[in-house]
Amino acid sequence: MPGHVSGAAERAAFRDAAAGAWEGHAAAVSRVLTRMPALRGHELEAARADLVAAHAYLTAEEGPLHHREVIRDLRTGEGRLLPYAGCLASALRRLPSYRGVALRGGGADGPEPAAGTLLQDPAPVSALAGASALPSGAPVRYAIWSVTGRKVRQLLDRPGGSSEPYEEIVFVPGTGFRVLGVRTVPAGPSVVLLRELPGNATAYMDGSQELSGLDLKALAHLEEALAKGFRVGDDPQWPERCSGPVGQDG
Repeated sequence: MPGHVSGAAERAAFRDAAAGAWEGHAAAVSRVLTRMPALRGHELEAARADLVAAHAYLTAEEGPLHHREVIRDLRTGEGRLLPYAGCLASALRRLPSYRGVALRGGGADGPEPAAGTLLQDPAPVSALAGASALPSGAPVRYAIWSVTGRKVRQLLDRPGGSSEPYEEIVFVPGTGFRVLGVRTVPAGPSVVLLRELPGNATAYMDGSQELSGLDLKALAHLEEALAKGFRVGDDPQWPERCSGPVGQDG
């Protein structure tokens, strides 16, 4: 869904699916919209529906809008929550992009992916910006070179000025990632190095394993970040959204 713009029918279907949860998320989104004064009329209402989907993905603690539900729905191909996912994708294009290293936690699972492998994830993928103070209780599993991942902090800021201790980056559903290599690090599983691919990554669907010039530049950035190491904060837990396997083999 990279570049997806929600339609009126899609937004209406999402609002129906959100049911009783809509108003709580919409109230929080209204505070965000006061900082986006260029939006007017129909565009304002479209933005509201999109951002309600993003706020639900980031904050819902239970129910059908919980991030676990939309991730499961998209990865299994069930499709029941496609209007939710479409509005989420549309919301992300409205938020600031992030260029840099994004990190995702988790343990080693299955065989290591080979360099050149394409991972395409039908679900949104969340990670933490490399400059954040990372959780102390679990290792980094993926280091991703982001170009169009989106900063979502403005949707997570709490009334009164308090905010999350880290910068969450969200990649739109359907994003492709190119495996650049795997590196071992002390006291933890090896780290899988990925480059976010633009658009739908069709240029990489031919199975070519050779790394491109852009791949090699991203690899150099990631290796430099690994060599410098990362700050560790007080929070022992990675946010659940920011941990676990990425994608499916393309």
